[in-house]
Amino acid sequence: MKLRLAVILFFSSVLIGCVTTPYKPIETSEVISIPAQSQKDIYNKTRQWFSQNSVSGKSVVDYEDPETGTIIGNGIADIGTDMLGIIKYSINYNIRVDTKDGKFRALTTIVKHTNTVSSSTYTVHNVSEKRNKLATEHVKKIVQDIKAYVTNDRHDSNSNW
Repeated sequence: MKLRLAVILFFSSVLIGCVTTPYKPIETSEVISIPAQSQKDIYNKTRQWFSQNSVSGKSVVDYEDPETGTIIGNGIADIGTDMLGIIKYSINYNIRVDTKDGKFRALTTIVKHTNTVSSSTYTVHNVSEKRNKLATEHVKKIVQDIKAYVTNDRHDSNSNW
């Protein structure tokens, strides 16, 4: 099994030909304007988003405070595979959302990269620029998903249903 894994890793790195560098956590910050919504509404909708998108044991809300409008969570996301489709690429990330009247700020940190081959998952200590870009694009998409959820009037708890 170890020999097969070593051969797969060797050939995938040769085929891809990517230059890798030691991984350092990547942090991003984005402020999203949500005019005419209160801090409480933005917080509640963001918390609903976390509840609906954290249905697996892989994603968890670690901290939440409605008074300050802060939610901190973490998750694991698949971001692709190698060219042969043998190795699944994933990231572990943290996300902190701070809400205020009319806006929220999302701070994301890509904590680590992992690979999964068959049923074996391991941490990747060196990653390519392309893989870092995939990971960064994925967490940006998560923030945009939160924005879309918060700005969607369907989720207004005061609506007549």
